[in-house]
Amino acid sequence: MNQYCGNCYAITVAGRAEHQATEEEKQMNGHPAAINGDPAALEAERAVEELRRGRVIQLFDGDQSLLIAAMETLEPPLFERLRSLRRSEMALLITSQRSEAMQLAQAAPGPVAISFPSKTRLEQLRAVAGVHSHGLSEKLQLRPLPAENPELADAGFRLAKLGKLLPALLAVRTAAAPGTDILNLSVSAMAQAFRDDLSLISRARVPLVHAVDTDIVLFRQRHGFGEHLAILIGDPNLKAAVPVRLHSACLTGDVLGSLRCDCGDQLKRAVSRMVSLGGGVLLYLDQEGRGIGLANKLRAYDLQDAGLDTLDADKHLGFLPDERTYDVAALMLRELGIQRIRLLTNNPYKIRALTQLGIQVAGRMPLVAPVNTHNQRYLQAKLDRAGHLAE
Repeated sequence: MNQYCGNCYAITVAGRAEHQATEEEKQMNGHPAAINGDPAALEAERAVEELRRGRVIQLFDGDQSLLIAAMETLEPPLFERLRSLRRSEMALLITSQRSEAMQLAQAAPGPVAISFPSKTRLEQLRAVAGVHSHGLSEKLQLRPLPAENPELADAGFRLAKLGKLLPALLAVRTAAAPGTDILNLSVSAMAQAFRDDLSLISRARVPLVHAVDTDIVLFRQRHGFGEHLAILIGDPNLKAAVPVRLHSACLTGDVLGSLRCDCGDQLKRAVSRMVSLGGGVLLYLDQEGRGIGLANKLRAYDLQDAGLDTLDADKHLGFLPDERTYDVAALMLRELGIQRIRLLTNNPYKIRALTQLGIQVAGRMPLVAPVNTHNQRYLQAKLDRAGHLAE
């Protein structure tokens, strides 16, 4: 378990106009101004929170910059303030998946910038962005074009996704930022932020109904926002191929017993299978809704009720069919001393991903759950379109 310590520095200013940094301070991340760690990572993490709170940030790439705000959290006063800026150009940035779903720019390979009439209301734009899942109820004169700087747009989309927000942004190109309270972040800094780096935070024995001999270990990302669980069942032989299940968090299925998916059934069956095998490890990963978050998963459910399948619903909201990655899972396995596994899964992508990350997958064990009238179409889409295996 990690232990933390801190140092406090007292600065005496009497008789001096400026403080001369001590050698100890200079050695802390190279300069006392970096007392909170890597400035690039710090700015990127703060930028996610600014977007979540409905504030504007400034992204820049070389000599190009944009003021951006998340459409999901943008409020009318800020929208009107941005619209009133002089010598500014305003556009709605959406992903190629969203633009194709809205039939706005089907051939666009990357981010799309949509210009709109000056009198367009915020709620109209929010409908185009997907905040209202069924889209526009009225016609707008929209002019979609490839984003002028796709790197800036993609950086903004990534920040929004990290905050579990829709990847849709109001972007304003202006000569100067309208205040000193706006956070500035460079695209190059984004490459240094949100590295997959974990801390083991806590561990405890937690007897389960069907697995009394169970420990739960919590990992927290140092440069991100996720908290992930390793559920250690029984006494697996770490020298052999350990039974492992990668299970993405599903509040609706795992906790509430939703019939729309097979997640709850798979979770219970994985635990029972590991008990029968003498032990195993279930990684409970903080990536609800294939990585889009609970709010967007519920939006996707609403779209599925309107006729879309699970993959198209996610794309309609501007996401990839699957936003998950498994770097964190590989780090957790290594931290637990596990290098060779047998994976409980129907998803061959998980096998390929872990193999590429250096984990030896010695075999696969199917994990088939019951089909019902509520999840039949969902399960069929995973078989037909996502490449999942039936057994």
